[in-house]
Amino acid sequence: MKSSTILLIHPPAASPAMPSWYAAVAAGALNDSGLNPVYYDANLEFFLTHILSKKQAHIHFQMIQKKHRSGKVSNEKYDKLKNIYGVVCETSIDMEKVRKKEFFDPHWFIGFKKIVNSILTLASQAYYPDIFHWGTHVSYEKGLNREFARHDPGTVILFISSPGQRQAAETMAGFIKSRYPETLVLAKGKPGIVFKEGKGFDQMVHGHGLEGLTMLMDIISRDHGTKNDPKGSIPDFRGMPMDKYLMPGPILPVHPLFFKDSVCLSDFLKDQVENCGIQGFVFLDDSLLFPDSDGPGDSANPDDLEQGAGKYSCQIWEQLDHWFSIKDSRTFFSMTVPIPDQVPGQVSDELQDLENKLPDLFSSGLKLIQWEWNYKKVKIPKKILWAASKQGIWNHVTGPNFIRDPGQSEQGRFIVNNPNIVHSYQQDISPGGTIRDFSGDGNTMPGFELMDYNKVQPLAGVPFWQTLEDPVFFLLYLSRLTRKSLGCLRADIPNQSLITLGSQMEFFYQSPSDLAPGILDEICKMVDAGGSVDLKYVRSNLEKAYLIGYAMEDGVILGNSCLKHPRKEFIQRINQITDFDLTHFVERGYTSVRPECRSLGVGARLLEGLTKRAGGHKIFSIISEDNLATHKIAKKNNTRKILTYFSEKVGKKMGIWMPEHMIENEWNLEK
Repeated sequence: MKSSTILLIHPPAASPAMPSWYAAVAAGALNDSGLNPVYYDANLEFFLTHILSKKQAHIHFQMIQKKHRSGKVSNEKYDKLKNIYGVVCETSIDMEKVRKKEFFDPHWFIGFKKIVNSILTLASQAYYPDIFHWGTHVSYEKGLNREFARHDPGTVILFISSPGQRQAAETMAGFIKSRYPETLVLAKGKPGIVFKEGKGFDQMVHGHGLEGLTMLMDIISRDHGTKNDPKGSIPDFRGMPMDKYLMPGPILPVHPLFFKDSVCLSDFLKDQVENCGIQGFVFLDDSLLFPDSDGPGDSANPDDLEQGAGKYSCQIWEQLDHWFSIKDSRTFFSMTVPIPDQVPGQVSDELQDLENKLPDLFSSGLKLIQWEWNYKKVKIPKKILWAASKQGIWNHVTGPNFIRDPGQSEQGRFIVNNPNIVHSYQQDISPGGTIRDFSGDGNTMPGFELMDYNKVQPLAGVPFWQTLEDPVFFLLYLSRLTRKSLGCLRADIPNQSLITLGSQMEFFYQSPSDLAPGILDEICKMVDAGGSVDLKYVRSNLEKAYLIGYAMEDGVILGNSCLKHPRKEFIQRINQITDFDLTHFVERGYTSVRPECRSLGVGARLLEGLTKRAGGHKIFSIISEDNLATHKIAKKNNTRKILTYFSEKVGKKMGIWMPEHMIENEWNLEK
């Protein structure tokens, strides 16, 4: 007789910070079927057994020693790995504290992550070509044999929620079919994840929402001779090791559009908070993953729309409205928002609706939006990301290889050059390939080659979010810190130190002759990186400038500006065009601020400092008429446009702006 036990497996390697949503949905649907769902989180076991274990690091190094003796590891690489192993052995960090209050201490977390990276390096070398990473694959026969001996399942379902789990699921399925051939092996994947045929699965279910769940339950019903109606079922996270996940407070993944209505969703969320101690939620959304779907729209039969059949009739923020009205104010959450391949009218309306809802969502506890870039031709919705950032919401972008793929260079450049808009990002990771050393690249920024400021002296360390790495960890930190506060943190992983960008900033105002050696060279590079001026006269103009202002921290220039004497030809041309004489004026220009510092007020403080030190000179600046963003900044800094002229050199209208207190009443100027 076929066993009634259904083994629900979450394979490596996804986030070790929370359980599988898809497995919880299946468990809930099976509760009244007469079958016995059992959960095995192989992903969590992998991290607990192989990464957060100094004992396992010893086993990794023993394998490396064997490879070294057989000539598979060079002497040079072996010496480096031996040093890494020594770091792991000598550390005094208690890895278990990742579940405690120490998690929220950035100093502690940097040390913790250095050890984790060291163990990842050892594991990657020991088991090459399997590259161990926070999001790539590995599987173990020992754990599967244990679960089979304990439960003797009649059916196994592997739930794949990220691309990094696919190969592990295929490996595990192949092992199960070879060792336990009578067992039915199914795969239930997140939409968009492609499986290879003939990899040990008896069947693969690709549907989403109620459609996918119904397909899965139909297969189980036929095989076990039961009746499973998933309609109206409630996800069941019981039996999942909530106290073992790598986080100090329980977080649950929830797909709001799975529930038939907002009241049902609210009841579920309220129960999780009040009776299970859940502190926050990661709200999932696949409603934009199917731009060509013919699923039902607003005019469809309401019964077909229950729990997410076809296209959804509302957005997740609409489904959450009722919960917002009753939720505990301390409960925080993130949202996953897929970016559509194309932006037809309906999708644009949806994204515009999201932008309009941002203030309410933020006040209701939204800390982070994870923008899923699922198609190569997608265009980042810059306007909405900027609106979210200004609201105080953290933007995290995940997507294809936008750094290495030449076809994605425009999108990639926007992502890496606007940390005040895209606060963090992650590329899809393909398992396998060359051995990666995680211990030595802790201060290397992904996408560095696309950065406009990659030729200036680099800032110390890397953004702290790069150390956190996991969006669930971002969410937890954002429950304690503001977006701006978290964005200012940088981690020097090799030295295990924390840097708060802007906390030790110093401002200098000097004549060119008083500049220390190397400062002028670096300012020229900063101006070049800014990319908005003709470089032909930059150095000579700076050498003859009236005053140069710059902000420094830890020996690195964060931003600069200057008051320079305009060239006689320019003064004459403006006089001819506008009948306004700029003789004895100085021009504020060559302003350049590192992207990481654009929320620190560096530009405004430089303007203020230069203006105070202008002496008897009046100050003007040139801003193109189409640069509306700079217009807003100028007005905010109490400067006003006094004249407009057409520049034949750049082929567009330019404006001359001045500090308001320097403008004379008798001048005949633009209103």
